[in-house]
Amino acid sequence: MVYDGAVKDQESSADPPLASPALSEPSAEASDAASAASEAAVSARPPRPVHDKRLGVRHPLKHRRFRAGGKMMVDPGGLPSAQEVVDEEATGEVEQEVAPVERETQAGDVEVSSAPSEMEVVVGNEMEVSSEAAVAVGESELESQPGEEDEVSSPLVSEAERMQETAAAAPVPAREENRHMDQENKEKEREREKERERMDEVGYMSGGWKSEDGFLSCGYSSFRGKRTSMEDFYDIKSSKIDDKQISLFGIFDGHGGSRAAEYLKEHLFENLMIHPEFMTNTKLAISETYKNTDSEFLDSESNTHRDDGSTASTAVLVGHHLYVANVGDSRAVILKAGKAIALSEDHKPNRSDERKRIESAGGVVMWAGTWRVGGVLAMSRAFGNRLLKQFVVADPEIQEQEIDDELEFLILASDGLWDVVPNEDAVSLVKIEEEPEAAARKLTETAFFRGSGDNITCIVVKFQHKMDASLFYNGAADTKD
Repeated sequence: MVYDGAVKDQESSADPPLASPALSEPSAEASDAASAASEAAVSARPPRPVHDKRLGVRHPLKHRRFRAGGKMMVDPGGLPSAQEVVDEEATGEVEQEVAPVERETQAGDVEVSSAPSEMEVVVGNEMEVSSEAAVAVGESELESQPGEEDEVSSPLVSEAERMQETAAAAPVPAREENRHMDQENKEKEREREKERERMDEVGYMSGGWKSEDGFLSCGYSSFRGKRTSMEDFYDIKSSKIDDKQISLFGIFDGHGGSRAAEYLKEHLFENLMIHPEFMTNTKLAISETYKNTDSEFLDSESNTHRDDGSTASTAVLVGHHLYVANVGDSRAVILKAGKAIALSEDHKPNRSDERKRIESAGGVVMWAGTWRVGGVLAMSRAFGNRLLKQFVVADPEIQEQEIDDELEFLILASDGLWDVVPNEDAVSLVKIEEEPEAAARKLTETAFFRGSGDNITCIVVKFQHKMDASLFYNGAADTKD
């Protein structure tokens, strides 16, 4: 007898016909055989019947019961009658419990527990509590446990909801934080890739930034120019450490590839700000960070056949102190007291002190279109350049300036600008423009039209020296009184 919504034609066959008198008194041997067959049928579960569309689909999540002897499935709302239960107990029918099926959980896999109250679904690194009943994996059916005949679905749903609320209130595990960090890193990488693609398409980028207190405003402009690829990078960061405003600006001009310049953009300032002496001995922190970052880049490229290199011209503002550090032939120029002053000197192989240092280390400086180290590199200091590292170092030259009313603005630029635009001309062009972004664009355009064949990137930082309006108002008010 089968109780199922899809089976209506078998209800009439609930009472089987009586046996004939000739068969009512079987022999002793036949009786023993029948008894043994009956016990075997009770002890062994019959094989799963072939699916018949007329019987409907036995969905494991419906929480149905399966009787081995009577082949009876019961929905939670369709329990058997008391007489049928008595008949089943009289015939010695036994419910068989399905052994839980275990398997190893893998990343991205779904683990299903055999617990009857809820199931844990593991997807990747996340865990959710589902309100559905647990399902055994494989060919086995979900079977009831003793004492569950009167169980209904409402307590199960309430328990699952409670577990969901508890899970929602629980702190985020460490693996969840790692997943978010990985996702943020991937998003940053996609943004950088989009920036590189945009640079390759249009060959030009510019923008501006202003500090919250209005003391600083800056503009940047980067132009691929006549080169087929872009190897210049720039970085602008602002933060507050120990109640002091920190601002960092950098130009990184790559050669032999863009990998070294991009590495500096991603790591140089981050390494500097975590240096233990950054706030107390900024010069020492800059010098050590430059050399350590160079070593880290070379280690990261140890398994490649590339030999990328890059210059670095950076300006670090800690409170009212300005530190300018330079490696290579990028340059920093300021306008102070109406004069253009270079805060860095290009590291060229023909510079007397640089040539002496290289030759003392066993190197050679020769002419090959221009003065070059070993006839290869047209600068005497750089990040990277593994093959010439014995002679081409990443030790920065650092100059310090006090920010006062005489200091008007700062220009950082790659040699794509300085090759064709002298310091005085660059300062004159910036003075004409009121906004630093417009001034930065003007510099790159001028360098391009003057015939620069290199990538051109520059940053213009303007200092706003003005009296605090609130102090002026209070003083005026006091005067009136």
